[in-house]
Amino acid sequence: MFRHFLTLSFAVFLVFVAGCGQISPPGQPLVVEQEEDKPICVETEESLLPSTVEEEMEQQMLDAENSAMAETWGTTQDRGLCYKFRPSVPAQQGKKKKKGAGTVACCQPQSLIYARCRSGIETCRMGDTSPVQWFSCAKKMGNTSSVPASGSIMVLESNARRKMNTGHPVYVENAKKNSNGTWLLRISHTNYDRQCNLDLDAGVIFDPARMTVSFQSGPWSCWASDLKILGFIRR
Repeated sequence: MFRHFLTLSFAVFLVFVAGCGQISPPGQPLVVEQEEDKPICVETEESLLPSTVEEEMEQQMLDAENSAMAETWGTTQDRGLCYKFRPSVPAQQGKKKKKGAGTVACCQPQSLIYARCRSGIETCRMGDTSPVQWFSCAKKMGNTSSVPASGSIMVLESNARRKMNTGHPVYVENAKKNSNGTWLLRISHTNYDRQCNLDLDAGVIFDPARMTVSFQSGPWSCWASDLKILGFIRR
């Protein structure tokens, strides 16, 4: 009887060891392995879903306005008339960057070219104009504002850390003011990846008090928050 009890106890012990894995030495707490937390990059519009009934109603109004705007433009393919992707040409066909530095070739359309085409704003054409120069010139002409509007161009400040030394322009598809004073913008832009690809209808939160924007969806949503902007170029 006692031998049977010892055999049964030993069998239970083996089952316990097999089920629990490695046992911590006496006097030390049991070590429980945990999965390492991994950052999640949300690149969908789920981050824009409303959390209250009031916000849901505002979102429905915004969706209705977006639908009306889409009917004006037609389909996404119609909006893409300003976007005719052209990859970089072979290096030997590109123009020289500087003496002894070889040749360079750029894909098209660049962000500024796309912004001009979508908005139809052709002011301040000064040769190889940068977005920052475009905004500065438009400001002198009284064609800028700190208030967003559909069809305007939002210009991001130069940002050396993100290698946007000349700024970056985006086309504002739609603008809706939130109850807290911020704005929900829908924007489209090209060359966000320096490869001339097109990003349509990214969600952006604009804070007029700080003149900053934070991307809520699209390829930049993983990192682009609190980016300084110069303002909006309007007709």
